[in-house]
Amino acid sequence: MTQNNALQGLLQLIVPPELEEVLVDFLLQQNAVSGFTSSHVSGHGTSNGAVKLSLVEQVTGRQHRVQFMLHATLPVLQDLITVLKHGFQNADIHYILQPILETGSI
Repeated sequence: MTQNNALQGLLQLIVPPELEEVLVDFLLQQNAVSGFTSSHVSGHGTSNGAVKLSLVEQVTGRQHRVQFMLHATLPVLQDLITVLKHGFQNADIHYILQPILETGSI
């Protein structure tokens, strides 16, 4: 828990590569988010068949994606998800919000 005793969370956003710069700019503008990480990842499979795979993606069995990870209080992350849902409708953004049990440095 933080100084405010607010529960902490980890938000993972998995987005198409063409949204990488847009999301970087968007997240940098969020005052409640102190920072985030991003990395290039491969997505395998589809979510209920909703994602259309190119021929190359069908053959290789993977889609290029960018993953963002943000650590903040759960209310901040929940508010961010609400903003993303309104501003990025149908943008093929997958998200996972998890509570954090413990953080630290070793």
